[in-house]
Amino acid sequence: MAPAIRFTAIGLHVVVSTHAIFLVLAVVAGTLVAVRRAREPLAMLGVAPCAAVLALASSHLLFRTQHGGPAGLWSGGLSSMGGIAGVALAIPLAAPNSRRRRADLADALAPAAILALAIGRIGCFLGGCCYGRPTALPWGVVFPELGPPARHPLQLYSAGLDLLLARALLRSSGPPGVVAARACLGLGVVRFLLEFLRDPAASDPLGAGGLTQAQGGALLLITGGLLTWAQAGRRRALPVPWPAPSPASRRSR
Repeated sequence: MAPAIRFTAIGLHVVVSTHAIFLVLAVVAGTLVAVRRAREPLAMLGVAPCAAVLALASSHLLFRTQHGGPAGLWSGGLSSMGGIAGVALAIPLAAPNSRRRRADLADALAPAAILALAIGRIGCFLGGCCYGRPTALPWGVVFPELGPPARHPLQLYSAGLDLLLARALLRSSGPPGVVAARACLGLGVVRFLLEFLRDPAASDPLGAGGLTQAQGGALLLITGGLLTWAQAGRRRALPVPWPAPSPASRRSR
């Protein structure tokens, strides 16, 4: 793959991580989409970058919790489920006292976050992490760091499905919170199924049940999505109280 770009500038040999480049592109693209979808674009200009920072920090914290690493150093490891938790944490922090505003923020941030995940997965492919199981399919990829056999390009599967999901979400609408609920459901199902193609050496087991930690997080996403969707449907179905007649209208009878 291409884990780094190397070039010489002003006599200096520069090495730039391709994964880092795609992370930056993911944050920029996600911010632009969130601002465009937001009911309050100016407010989202502040919320989206903060959500991105929380997502990256939570993603790295979860990775470090799972795998350890040198204390006080950024090792480059990220966990997507930690990033999703970071975005979820940013929403109540940005709107602590308004359920409606939290739902609006979630509807704007959810498609943006999934688009950012898709872009970040391309960086994972170039960096050679998050690889799939060995396969004899003609599109299998041999990762230079691992050597033969060819493997499922799981990162590209994930990127493609996330892009399709983001596109569908950007075209969907509904009561406040429904777009975010659909995002949780779609992402949860995609991640749960794709984990079966992931190489065990690149995944983290969840107890002795045969599932991975990512699949555990996916089940939480699916559950949260179903509950949020049902809650949004109940709010929509609530009867609108008939306005009481004014004193003037009563006198005119």
